Amino acid sequence: MIRRRNVTASAGETTPRPDNIKTGTIALMDEIICRSVRRLTSPAEEAELLRWRRESMQNERYFRDLTHVLEEAREVEEQAAVPVPPTGRELLGRRAQPRSRPIRSTRRRIPRWAWQFGVASVAVGAFTSLVLSAIRPSADSVGSVPFEFGTGEVVTGAAEAVTVKLGDGTIVRLAPESRLRMMGQTGRREVWMDGRAFFAVTKVEDRPFVVRTHAGAATVLGTRFDLAAREGDLQLLVVDGSVNVAAQGASLDVTAKQSARASASAPPVRMEVDSAYINSELAWLGDFLVFEGTSLSQVASELSAHYGVPVEVLDDDLAHETVVGVFSDQTLEDVMEFICRAISAHCSFQPSRVTISP
Repeated sequence: MIRRRNVTASAGETTPRPDNIKTGTIALMDEIICRSVRRLTSPAEEAELLRWRRESMQNERYFRDLTHVLEEAREVEEQAAVPVPPTGRELLGRRAQPRSRPIRSTRRRIPRWAWQFGVASVAVGAFTSLVLSAIRPSADSVGSVPFEFGTGEVVTGAAEAVTVKLGDGTIVRLAPESRLRMMGQTGRREVWMDGRAFFAVTKVEDRPFVVRTHAGAATVLGTRFDLAAREGDLQLLVVDGSVNVAAQGASLDVTAKQSARASASAPPVRMEVDSAYINSELAWLGDFLVFEGTSLSQVASELSAHYGVPVEVLDDDLAHETVVGVFSDQTLEDVMEFICRAISAHCSFQPSRVTISP
């Protein structure tokens, strides 16, 4: 039986955001935590929150820190609540009492709109990540499983890359000078993109994930791929899984180690690529790694290429374990520590290689 494990890593902030480090993150967990503090969550949301907290110590620490800030903010908000208007009898009674100078509170009030945006403006020094709270999730359902996606738009500057976590768990790494817009259509997973992005799409049965561009559309169920779309041209590179590309009335399937090109005036064309080409095309990601239901054997292969150190899985059953995780600016030791802890495996660091065993 293949088990699905979630791994989330973060790098050196005072209070690290579990799903991302130095870039912005839109995390569904932020909203669930905020709703939990206000006791507005459903049993399903509380179960999801508990599962996420148990995934790692960083998740639990992040939950506690954010909860502490939100509870203090709520306390200030409650203290600033408008009192019930006094009755006429109470007003007459006050006239007979000596007047005293009111004491002004020195605590800074957190405005009411902060709660409406999910994270209560958590710019309190410890949280240095950019929270793009304009993406406001809309709820639907997939069978009995809650389904939340989102609406809104993310735009990056010339020297800015951002990581976006959509409500379905999909991770998008948006390149500089790019735009990602959530379509917000009920029951559908669709985004519109201009620029470049790397997608790690969460698999949801019977709900394909669609990326629309000026040149055409890419449709997937669950995969990782790089997509560039500028000025009516589209270029796709599939790392694993399968993507259907449609343009100019024609479509074709693109699988791992394949690339495709299309434009607003030409149908898609597919080509085979090698590992050197893939590494070259994904160089813009830098020290960013993302896995979405990726087998441990594939993870080991990618870590070997990324860090230049052989990583070997010594057990066939273990090699089929799947990993879900986002890593940014992490050392190989940090990444391996999180992965091995999540799958209850043993990592051995040797002078010339790293091994993973039961």
